[in-house]
Amino acid sequence: MAETLRQLAEVLQTQNTLGAALASIAEAATSSVPGCDAASIAISIEGRPASAAMTARVAMELDMVQYDLHDGPCLTAFRAVETVRLNLVEPGDAFPHFAVAAQKRGIRSVLSVPAVWGGEPIATLNLYSRQGQFDRTAESTAAVLAAHVTIAVSRSPEFVAARTVVEQAQQEADDQTDVNVATGLLMVNQECTAEQADGLLRQAAVDDERTIVEISQRIINQHRYGR
Repeated sequence: MAETLRQLAEVLQTQNTLGAALASIAEAATSSVPGCDAASIAISIEGRPASAAMTARVAMELDMVQYDLHDGPCLTAFRAVETVRLNLVEPGDAFPHFAVAAQKRGIRSVLSVPAVWGGEPIATLNLYSRQGQFDRTAESTAAVLAAHVTIAVSRSPEFVAARTVVEQAQQEADDQTDVNVATGLLMVNQECTAEQADGLLRQAAVDDERTIVEISQRIINQHRYGR
């Protein structure tokens, strides 16, 4: 394991693309996690996981099964930000449709570990075993590898850029919502049209040397706390 981590450290320093770094981590999982026969890494794209690296076809197929079902250990690990260990040797109620698909492919155990950055899940490391149930040692080793996934993603210019674009788009949508709410409040309180309310917002922004969004948020707060 120590040698694997040393090699991964070199990979993270030298790989020019996120895909290559994630592929190396997935391969490391199959060689260092006890019982792991296949691995995949799903990264967050606009808040949803999408497979970015895999070591075997079965890993890709079972990732896709979960995306189609909108359910499974990978998605649960991502949504709940917690490790999910699924034993398929003994029948259970967890993820029944996914369990059937996994058993048909000879998979007996699944381990999904979230990679977290800034308190938010940005990826999951998903391990599949044909040998039996993953144990605590496997879970601990997978957690270390998931931390390397976080390092690889956080250092990736393309991922950071994509995340910035998504966050900016969300902020712009939130700002527009505030403007729309403030406009509606002015129309009711001032008994004016939408065009007139817009003019009032713009004039207040000029007079107070604030943005329209800031004026809108002030109007909303005054309405909220003045009641």
